[in-house]
Amino acid sequence: MVLRDLLLVIIGLTILSAIVLHQKDSQAETFKCLKCHKGKDSLENLVSSKGIKTADDLRRIVRQGPKAGLHRTSTDEDLELAIKYLNLK
Repeated sequence: MVLRDLLLVIIGLTILSAIVLHQKDSQAETFKCLKCHKGKDSLENLVSSKGIKTADDLRRIVRQGPKAGLHRTSTDEDLELAIKYLNLK
C-alpha cells in the first residue's frame, strides 16, 4: 500500500512539472518580442550592446529610436513584458 501511494505521488509530481513547463513555454510563445528577437538580435544582446540600463531607456529607444517604425505595432503591454523579461527597473 505504501509503495503504491509513493508511486502515485511521483506520477502526480511528474504530471504537475510537465504542466508547469508547458505553461512556461506557452508564455514564451505568446511574448511578441521574442518572435523576432532571436540569436544575435536577442533582447539580451541588444540591451547589452546599446547600453540600456533602465526601463525608460528601453521605452525611449523602442518608441523614438532609429527602428521605431518597425515597432509601431508593438503595444505598451508588449513593451512592459519585455521590461519584465529583462528585469529592468
